[in-house]
Amino acid sequence: MKIKVRYFARFRSIVGVSEEELEVPEGIRVVDLLEILKERHPELKNEVFAQNEDADVNVSKNGRYVSFDDHLSNGDVVALFPPVSGG
Repeated sequence: MKIKVRYFARFRSIVGVSEEELEVPEGIRVVDLLEILKERHPELKNEVFAQNEDADVNVSKNGRYVSFDDHLSNGDVVALFPPVSGG
């Protein structure tokens, strides 16, 4: 199945593209996609881009925030961006 991954802020700078389309296995979860992206873009391993709740990445699927356990479907658009903080 095909999905589109969009990168924002520092992730765009690290990867060098704003988006890419990937062929991924059926039934893949967000956490599995993050692992694929770390293999595809080893420079992401230097970020806190891990399989835990402390990961320094926000993920949305089709415009809505999702958890790392959410499953992806053909045609989904996944966006990765760093958490925003302020005060």
